[in-house]
Amino acid sequence: MRGYQEVFLLAAKAGALEGYLFGREEVEPLTNWIDNISQMYCDLSPEVKRELALVLIPVLKRTLEYGKGVLVPELKVKLEQMLVESSVDLKRTG
Repeated sequence: MRGYQEVFLLAAKAGALEGYLFGREEVEPLTNWIDNISQMYCDLSPEVKRELALVLIPVLKRTLEYGKGVLVPELKVKLEQMLVESSVDLKRTG
């Protein structure tokens, strides 16, 4: 049951971040938000990460696209790291 809760929390936060960045010219600092998502992702088991990869990859790609003008390099790197790891996990499933 704990795994489902972690997946739900990560998905909810990642989806909210994607929506938060969509179509905005200026945003408030996102450090805490992205740090929390990154830490939650790191804390997931490899099995859950593999199962999540297919749905997380498009969200991360859109988040990076929408945030092009507002994400500081440090935050962009964190999102890109999750994208790379998710892509590797997706390859492992298939």
